[in-house]
Amino acid sequence: MADLNNLFRPRGIAIIGASNRPFTIGHRIMANLQTYGFKGPITPVNPKGGEILGVPVARSIKEVQNDVDLAHVIVRNTLVAPTLRDCAEKGVKVCIINTSGFKELNQEGAKMEREIVEIARELGIRLLGPNCQGVMNTDLEVNLYSNFTFAKMTPGHVSMVCQGGGVAEVINNYFGMNHIGQRMYASPGNACDISIPEILEFYGDDPGTHVIVLHLESFADPQEFLDKVPAITAKKPVLALKSGTTPEGARAVSSHTGGLMEQDTVTDVLFDKCGVLRFANLGELCDTAAAFATQPVPRGDRVGMVTNAGSPAIIVTDGAVKAGLKVPDLSESSKEFLREKLSAIASIANPIDMMATAAEAEFGASLKILVEDANLDSVVVCFMTPFFVDTLGIAKAVETYAAQTDRTLIAVAMTDPGGKAEWRETVEKVRKAGLPVYYFPEDAARVLYHMNRFRALRDRPREAPPRLAVDKNAARGLIQGAQRSPDGFISPEDAGAILKAYGINMVAEHRGGTFNDLKAAAAKIGYPVVLKAEAPTLVHKTESFAVILNIKDEAELKKAFDDLYARLRGVLDLSYLLQNQLIGGLEVIVGGARASKLGSMIMFGLGGVNVEIFKDVVFKLAPLCRSEAEEMLAEIRSSTLLDGFRGQPAVDRGALVEILLKVSVLLHDHPEIEELDLNPVMAFPEGRSSVVVDARIKLGK
Repeated sequence: MADLNNLFRPRGIAIIGASNRPFTIGHRIMANLQTYGFKGPITPVNPKGGEILGVPVARSIKEVQNDVDLAHVIVRNTLVAPTLRDCAEKGVKVCIINTSGFKELNQEGAKMEREIVEIARELGIRLLGPNCQGVMNTDLEVNLYSNFTFAKMTPGHVSMVCQGGGVAEVINNYFGMNHIGQRMYASPGNACDISIPEILEFYGDDPGTHVIVLHLESFADPQEFLDKVPAITAKKPVLALKSGTTPEGARAVSSHTGGLMEQDTVTDVLFDKCGVLRFANLGELCDTAAAFATQPVPRGDRVGMVTNAGSPAIIVTDGAVKAGLKVPDLSESSKEFLREKLSAIASIANPIDMMATAAEAEFGASLKILVEDANLDSVVVCFMTPFFVDTLGIAKAVETYAAQTDRTLIAVAMTDPGGKAEWRETVEKVRKAGLPVYYFPEDAARVLYHMNRFRALRDRPREAPPRLAVDKNAARGLIQGAQRSPDGFISPEDAGAILKAYGINMVAEHRGGTFNDLKAAAAKIGYPVVLKAEAPTLVHKTESFAVILNIKDEAELKKAFDDLYARLRGVLDLSYLLQNQLIGGLEVIVGGARASKLGSMIMFGLGGVNVEIFKDVVFKLAPLCRSEAEEMLAEIRSSTLLDGFRGQPAVDRGALVEILLKVSVLLHDHPEIEELDLNPVMAFPEGRSSVVVDARIKLGK
């Protein structure tokens, strides 16, 4: 792991390009470092000399008297390279390049960026940036605000790394307005050297960081992300927002699998593989970070609630249940205790509704039951602040039981913090007890959902892909020798042979050019059969009316052959495929597509002719471990069809898992495969192998 202490815990800082002009980056960084009380020496550097904010100015970095671990570089882009050489001579360890005008600008800027990276590596200096804000660390031993922004940070346990400075400021300001303390912050801009995964690693090993917030605009090196991040999410949550799209989704595709890849599928797949929680909504991300910062990860999905206002608790209950959480009833012994302690009109179910008059004693009794109940994993305290109740007493009860439990506790405080001083103090007291406080009850439900989502990701089996008996060399020879169509597709015969090398069952079939060929094959295969026309231009056979099903005898075969010939005789290189008609199976699709810089993705979903209408598919990164293959079956919306529906028997899930594992290894072993479609794959009841009916493989250039 990279040592980033010189970046986040520097002993001394120089600001190269510091200025007396208040609205400049160099001046603002200097002011922020002083205002937040950085513990080490701060030296402004400017050829003009003089004094800035009461500190003497060095005319060059080489004239700085004290040791400098970290230097801000705020000079013209063409002067960055010689400045780095001066920094190396001085012994600077890390440079934050605030200067812009590099790869984000044009090709010439990209060339300059590559040059400064080469220089820095030659000299042994690490770089953050260019085109970046800087870093912050609220640790009282450092008090580092090495950044030119204006957001106020208070000490806490949320660490952030944001590629986009504007998004970072939105999050920073939200945390400040909502009393959410932060630990460390980095905005790496172009991240030409110190990478985002390196920063995540540093946060992952920092005991003061309980949760990490990540904003990405692009993946510079997806493989580095995959290599580093899973070890971090095994210890603490990473909550991510990614803006922008991947090039994979925008490219032209000719297979079902390629067409079903959304614009940001690669991001979803990568985050899932790494255990990262992805958010589409900044508010939900920030609210969830607040909970992770001060509360333990829920041990399970069972939620208890107490309230002095029934309907908001019902909203929490509805939201929790819709999100897949459980709201179990209380035990009889718990109810008996509550009958003695609460008003006769109180509801002693879960949620516990004590009515508006409830105060410290009632909240205390209810919380005692909820935090001691072995059937609950998290507790929501939902309260209003009536003018006729000692609300500070409610906060005291929360404080008492928060200190006694390892349950996850979340508060919903429906009050006006600008109203009575007592109400403001009540909310603040609940926060100081370690509970995140939300105003809207549905926010609490969403936060619990996301916390449980992280638990499920963290606790997934971490296993290696299984070793399978496959003939990799045979498949490689077939791929190397395969004839390709102009758009890269290989012949169906070669596709079938490649699948056979990996032990994937294909339906019994025969290819021929005449009716007599097909008649003899049908007698051997056995009726009923399916007749298909094949040609390089017939990509989707159903759409071209090139498939005739359920042919029961020779007479029907002759009619089907004549119909296809009459309809398609103008198609070049026309041939015919005869297949055994499979009865009683469920049609699914298994696919694959190459992801730039990352390997291949595998797809599973509901198959057949409706696959692109319903788009009920999921993607994961190849190769799969067994538990990931099993997850894919459960994650499609129509997964209940696999278990049997309206008298239909359940399919053999194990057989489908085997196909997914074999295809995932095939894709991983042979990155030349750009797209792969097995559609349909017929899934049969227990004891029968799944069978591929149609296979298409496209090779890259």
